[in-house]
Amino acid sequence: MTDRLNERTARDESVHGPTADGPSASDRQPLLAPETRERIAAEIRRFPQRRTALLPALKMAQAQIGWLPPGSIAEVAGLVGVSHAAANELASFYSMLRLRPGGRSKVEVCVQLPCALAGGEKLLAVLSDALDIAPGEVTPDGSIELIRTAECFGACHRAPMCRVNDEYHEHLTPEATRGLIEALRAGTFEQPGANGNASPPAASSA
Repeated sequence: MTDRLNERTARDESVHGPTADGPSASDRQPLLAPETRERIAAEIRRFPQRRTALLPALKMAQAQIGWLPPGSIAEVAGLVGVSHAAANELASFYSMLRLRPGGRSKVEVCVQLPCALAGGEKLLAVLSDALDIAPGEVTPDGSIELIRTAECFGACHRAPMCRVNDEYHEHLTPEATRGLIEALRAGTFEQPGANGNASPPAASSA
């Protein structure tokens, strides 16, 4: 599907020019920092086909900005060498990629069947009560976003679990959950906005 979309977009651009798929690069102020662009370029060099780097490149852009505004997706598309439509298609497919601003820490609780049977729904309720937000909401200070997952994280054997930003927290016993809540309140896992990249610190699982 993506290949056909790329071919169709390329034909459109050959007839109508780049404005058919959005403003030209010269009309946009760059959102990606030079360091992020260098990391994306290095990632592209790892693959025989440039477009294979699209997903990791989008994740790098999100790591810098905190989410993926349309301009950042367009920049990534230009760097990787795919159409804006193809980049938007991928960005809208994966729940790990944010198309709107969210909390500085994104807490996703798995409640798919194996996790639900192991206490996933209870874990979600405990976090919701402790943070005083419902799933899908962000705390008033913008620090934490709580999400009820629509996909399996592949950690069914270590349920109940959640993902904080890009880090898994598994075997969440009541004691481990209390520790996680304290760390969230303290801002331990907060990721930066547009001023730089950082990985969340390591945390232990119970």
